[in-house]
Amino acid sequence: MIELSGQNEVKRPNLLLFLKDPSSFSKCIPNLESLEIKSPTEFTAKFKVEVPEEFGISYLKNIGIKMNFVISSQNNTVGMHGEGRSMGLKVKIDITIEVVEYEGYSVMKWKANVDIGMFERMLGKENIDKLSNDIISKIVACVSSS
Repeated sequence: MIELSGQNEVKRPNLLLFLKDPSSFSKCIPNLESLEIKSPTEFTAKFKVEVPEEFGISYLKNIGIKMNFVISSQNNTVGMHGEGRSMGLKVKIDITIEVVEYEGYSVMKWKANVDIGMFERMLGKENIDKLSNDIISKIVACVSSS
C-alpha cells in the first residue's frame, strides 16, 4: 500500500462542485481513453500510465487500467474510491480531498491510499513514487486550469 498526501492552492471557483462531478473531474485524469458515467456519483474510466524509458523496462511502455469509481461527499470533503484491473492485477485507490474555499482560490488538502500490488514490485518503489508525483502534478495543474 502506498500512501500519498499533499496540499495545493487551486485558482478555481467552486472547486468542491468540480470535484464531485464525474464529467468535469474525469477530464483531469491523464491519458484518459474512455469514460462511462453510470450515475452522478459513479463512473468507469479507462486510462494509461506511461512508463518512462529511464525505468529500464523495455517490454512495458504503457500500463492500461480500467477502474470503477464511486464519489462520496460530506460538507467540504470529497472521497473517491476506485477499484479496477490492469494486466490481470487488482488496483485500488482511495482518495480524500478536503476543500477550503476562499475568494478567488481554494486550498485542497488530499491524501491517497493506492494498492497496486505486483506493480510496485515490478517497477520498484522509487519509480512508483516518480510516476505518482508526475500523475498528481498533472491532475493538480488540470484542476487549476480547467
